Amino acid sequence: MMEFQGTVAFAAAQTAVWHILTTPALVSQCTPRLQGWAALEEESQFQLQFIWGKGSSTVIIPLLLTWQTITPPTYLQWHCQAQMGRTAVPLRGDFHLSATETRQTNLTFSAQLTPPNKFMGKMIQNTAPPLIEQFFNCLKKTAEAV
Repeated sequence: MMEFQGTVAFAAAQTAVWHILTTPALVSQCTPRLQGWAALEEESQFQLQFIWGKGSSTVIIPLLLTWQTITPPTYLQWHCQAQMGRTAVPLRGDFHLSATETRQTNLTFSAQLTPPNKFMGKMIQNTAPPLIEQFFNCLKKTAEAV
């Protein structure tokens, strides 16, 4: 199993960070390689499409994302399944938000997945950290601009 985790400090109110994190039109603007998305069940299940690769070796990876436990404005637990060819890759994780001061919020995140093979594991290990950083940098910039 692979796990990605960390904490991001925002100079923004907890409710502002929560709003951006849980508003699909806003959070999608910060999601790297996202080609498109659609809400399947309002505010709880989404179909996402990601672009992977470059040039003629570009593939679309469909992903079904479900929000499981939603406790505004402090906790969001989710799970999803990416379809990579015939291989389904399940992922799960959560976001914990805690206000440290009036306009200071810490967001602690974790995500777990079990790659189906070593090759895919290596690819995810190399690619995920910069994408996660890009996502949270954008989220932080967006929340702090509110």
